[in-house]
Amino acid sequence: MKILICFPRKKIDVFFEGAMLEYQINKACQKDDVTVVTKFSPDIDIANFINLNSKSSKIIRQSVVESIPTILWMFFANNDNYARIIETRKDGELYIPLSRLELINMMDGVVVPAQEARVILRKLGVKIPIFVLYGAVDTRRMDELTSSKTDVFRRYFRLSDDQKYAVTVTNIKASENIEQLNDLAAAVPDYNFYAFVSGGTSFLDKVRLKAMDKLTSPNLIVTKLVPEDVYRTGLIGASYFIDLGYDKMNVMTLYEAIYLKIPLILRKNVIFKEIIDNTKAYIVNDYNGAAYLIRTGADTDKNTEKAFEYTKINNAATFTDAIYNLFYKIYTR
Repeated sequence: MKILICFPRKKIDVFFEGAMLEYQINKACQKDDVTVVTKFSPDIDIANFINLNSKSSKIIRQSVVESIPTILWMFFANNDNYARIIETRKDGELYIPLSRLELINMMDGVVVPAQEARVILRKLGVKIPIFVLYGAVDTRRMDELTSSKTDVFRRYFRLSDDQKYAVTVTNIKASENIEQLNDLAAAVPDYNFYAFVSGGTSFLDKVRLKAMDKLTSPNLIVTKLVPEDVYRTGLIGASYFIDLGYDKMNVMTLYEAIYLKIPLILRKNVIFKEIIDNTKAYIVNDYNGAAYLIRTGADTDKNTEKAFEYTKINNAATFTDAIYNLFYKIYTR
């Protein structure tokens, strides 16, 4: 069985959700009967994609011509600037641009991390089979960083030992998340809020990122993606992981926070209820709810423990097994 993983990304990307997913797919394919490749050839058995950019679109069409099964992974890595497929209108309505939708419906299947995601895609016009695989991430590096007690994050951002902070990961197009975080930062001035933004390499994206940082509250630090160990040590020491945006949650990033028992404050729009509910996180309507929770020091132990239980059921081993079983099912049908 020869598996193509076509997850194009720029070399400058450091911390990248698509890379986490790619790693898990590679782990799933560490079997004697599986070969993984990153370049197209006619003898490929299954081709995997995470975006619909020009390069991916070309290979998808080639695969269709060669009758190679094509799989699109969605909702695992929306924070990745190259993996955004669903767009939002000014009135908040979700839609998939027609050209993308037509390409998706030429494919053989979509993989999503929750049943609710399947419902969303059906409403948006996706007609092909949709497979639900509950996501997980590799925890080895996080365990190593936790045991090392080395706080690279505080050194990187020159933070004092007693400075409290929260983190979020977002996409440069998700401006509403930054707007909500800015209001939150102004309401809770004794905390720092770090927003790690995935953006493109275009001049416009660079300008957007600089503007976000300059025009926001002094204690909201809006920055490009940082090296993985910097981010993860920051996550380990964070008081909260926050998402106040409108896009559905990105499992590859959120799962790390769940595993590390970091208290979650999430806007109700972002959650998949199969993964997160109000017993596992604080679900808020907007920044006001988040500010109240942080200022009052709400107890989070029960929530973090309940969320952590999810990682016992849906862990890296079960995820990679599910990926392999899906590939094998498609390969032998």
